[in-house]
Amino acid sequence: MLREQVDQNPLLTFFVVTFGWTWGWDALYFTFGWWDTVPTTFPRQWGVPIGAIVVVWASEVSLQSWLRNVLDWRVRPSLYLVALLVPFAITNVREVFRALGGGSLAYAPPGALYLILLFLFANTLLFGGVEEIGWRGFLQPRLQEHTSVLTAGIGIGVVWWAWHLPLFLGHRNFVLEPVPLLAYTVFVIGASVAFGAFVNVTGGSVLPVMVMHASTNVGALLEGSGGTLDSSALLTLVVGSGSWWLIVFALVVLFGRSLTPEFRSHSGPRVDP
Repeated sequence: MLREQVDQNPLLTFFVVTFGWTWGWDALYFTFGWWDTVPTTFPRQWGVPIGAIVVVWASEVSLQSWLRNVLDWRVRPSLYLVALLVPFAITNVREVFRALGGGSLAYAPPGALYLILLFLFANTLLFGGVEEIGWRGFLQPRLQEHTSVLTAGIGIGVVWWAWHLPLFLGHRNFVLEPVPLLAYTVFVIGASVAFGAFVNVTGGSVLPVMVMHASTNVGALLEGSGGTLDSSALLTLVVGSGSWWLIVFALVVLFGRSLTPEFRSHSGPRVDP
């Protein structure tokens, strides 16, 4: 009975489970003041893959086959390199702009190299990266059956943005002020479109996208200060968040709304929307 209900309403079930799990954890953090004392990212982000897994479990598709498809690591090594370098480039070019006009630029990583690598690994497989199993592994191909890669990416970006909203109520990394909120909105939707294009290039494997997601969370390795734009509140919006839209613009110019040279549905074992 339960499986039939889920199978008849897959997208509704996905959203209910995803938001219910995540916002439930957010409510606990907000109620008990855990924002600064407990790793917020660990329980909340698992709502996204759990939502996808529940829907696939209820369908006629083998859950094992679906997971094997979306977590296939056998893609071109260059795609993993792209997944690492693009977010790092965007994050660090912002620091370069901070130093322009008489400032200084220094190598100032957020921690020792082994800690950065450990954080990247954990973020890929345990923290933020696992969201991609649901957003890009499940939802992206379902929406692409009815619309373009571009439109699907924007739609998921809006949902992704809404899913993060409770963090602005107390998490120290999320500031509920106009410019930071706008910068975050521009970033999330732009990155969503770029991630959606990327998962089409990988043939449906989300592992490179998980690495790309994790790379955006690592932070800059460079530190710029003292430049003309150092104190500008708009730098993060224009350079940091805007860079993702520059990528999207380039892809649209080159390939149109499909964003990729050889667009094809990559849903693998099908789960009807």
